[in-house]
Amino acid sequence: MSRISEAIWMKNHPVAIYRSDSIPEGAAVPGSHCGIPRLLVRVSRLGGISATDNEHSKCHGSKSGFGFGGISDRYTSACSASVVPLELRDKYKHKGAGQSYFKNPDIALKQMEPIKDYGDGSDVIVFEDLDSALAAGRPIEVVVFLVDPTRLTALMQLAAYSKTTPGPAVIMPYGHACQQIYAIPRAEGESDDPHAVVGMTDMYARRFIGKDQLSFAVPFKLYQRMDADVEESFLTKGKFKINFDTCLRDELRDKPEESPDE
Repeated sequence: MSRISEAIWMKNHPVAIYRSDSIPEGAAVPGSHCGIPRLLVRVSRLGGISATDNEHSKCHGSKSGFGFGGISDRYTSACSASVVPLELRDKYKHKGAGQSYFKNPDIALKQMEPIKDYGDGSDVIVFEDLDSALAAGRPIEVVVFLVDPTRLTALMQLAAYSKTTPGPAVIMPYGHACQQIYAIPRAEGESDDPHAVVGMTDMYARRFIGKDQLSFAVPFKLYQRMDADVEESFLTKGKFKINFDTCLRDELRDKPEESPDE
């Protein structure tokens, strides 16, 4: 168990995400439109390995979110997320007016454009419980935690603990759920000042997780920094432990009491 998992009493598995040339033997593979349940949620709850390739990724958003070459027409996606122009509605698969998440397609595009696309659809994305992935030496790119607000609070502060530059340590950008757990944090890993990414704010995908859960995704190098910081950070201090345990009282009834720091 990682130091982070132990410190915040994780009740599920942190999930490592990496790429492979082929689907690993015995891996669970999505069979439905959205890959989130079989990939992220399954591994978080049960451990093990899930994986998908371009063929098994049915959702158009996953072409970008899971690194299979990107969405072929971002303007169409922007229209769908905002308001579809009247003259274009008959050309759309669902022939609808759009989801009205944004006032117009131009505004939607401004939120979508920073999301980088990866890959060409020729490889596989793999989700594996973090402990197993670390033990096997996998080429981990992103680590994802599915957590409640209390644990999210601790993770957000830990991400800031040894950050030496001004500004937030954590961002909460717009995106499909798959983009929030992979494409966006992967891009953060290319920065000298990577951010953690809070996600699962995609209303469609939220049906697959607990109503009190959000995702906290970090590029692997930020995960390594955070895990190394645990022992000297607030996570080991008595006052924090008391406050943390109080917030999770129903889960931690059997834990011994801690004495606050003087």
